[in-house]
Amino acid sequence: MESLQIKSRIVTDKEVCGGSPRIEGTRIRVMDVVEEYEFLGYNPERIAESFGISLAQVFAALAYYYEHSEEIKAEIREHKDFVERLRHGD
Repeated sequence: MESLQIKSRIVTDKEVCGGSPRIEGTRIRVMDVVEEYEFLGYNPERIAESFGISLAQVFAALAYYYEHSEEIKAEIREHKDFVERLRHGD
């Protein structure tokens, strides 16, 4: 039952954020939360404050990430590749 509640807080919609998993009711992607947590080393409280979301929403995003880590890691790689192509004018 708990897992169902966590999953219901993370949604996908092809019309919003390109279908990237995001926190329900926001445009904050799971990937955004993961980048702050994994790569910037922010704690969940700081992430919640920086995005203006609840701590529960941060933990839902992180739980989703840990259940779908390969999918989210691939999305992060694709995003970084896209940014690099833009920087180099490709």
